[in-house]
Amino acid sequence: MKRVVPWRLAVVVVISALIVPLSGCWNPFAPPDGDPQDPVDEGFRERTSPENVIHNLTRAYEQMDAEQYLACLADTFTFWLYPADVHADPTLPWYWLKADEVQIAESMFGEGTDIDYITLTLTQHGDESEIPAADPLDPSSWQYEHVTDLSVYIDDLQLWANAGARFLFSIDPHEPASSGGDLWEIAVWHDIVISGRGSHDHEGGEEISIGRLKARYRN
Repeated sequence: MKRVVPWRLAVVVVISALIVPLSGCWNPFAPPDGDPQDPVDEGFRERTSPENVIHNLTRAYEQMDAEQYLACLADTFTFWLYPADVHADPTLPWYWLKADEVQIAESMFGEGTDIDYITLTLTQHGDESEIPAADPLDPSSWQYEHVTDLSVYIDDLQLWANAGARFLFSIDPHEPASSGGDLWEIAVWHDIVISGRGSHDHEGGEEISIGRLKARYRN
């Protein structure tokens, strides 16, 4: 009879113990396109903070999702264009409201859009500031400024917006969070120039402001 070396027998036992449970669950040799063990958040977040609203705004632009984008905006939302744009083009209004943003979002993100894809990065510039309500019993609003890096690709054309955005966030008065807390939304958006962040060359892109970009899709 062939003699089994004790250490070899121990190795076989250990390998068998590992193979049995692994055969019904995780396979270390599986291709990388399976479900990750620690998935990255690629979806939209509940609007429980201004930061989550900014996250959703960015993802809505990149996914060209009109519904999620409009959910970031208050019913009383106002977008203020950059004054120099209005002076240069008298056909532009000084501001527009949520109804205009609905039209813009449907034109930019809908099936008939001429846009191929969008990239957007919003980087906070400085600290946020509290804006007390007129009535001391009402909640405060919060103002954030972000540097914008927005590229919109249309065939061989790249429209690039590199300036600033001033957001005024307020609590949604109509909808609470699932946890019972507050949801946040953008009440006012100003197209601005941030000091020290001037115009400069961007390879392959035509520079444009956020307001003038939106105005292209405003019916």
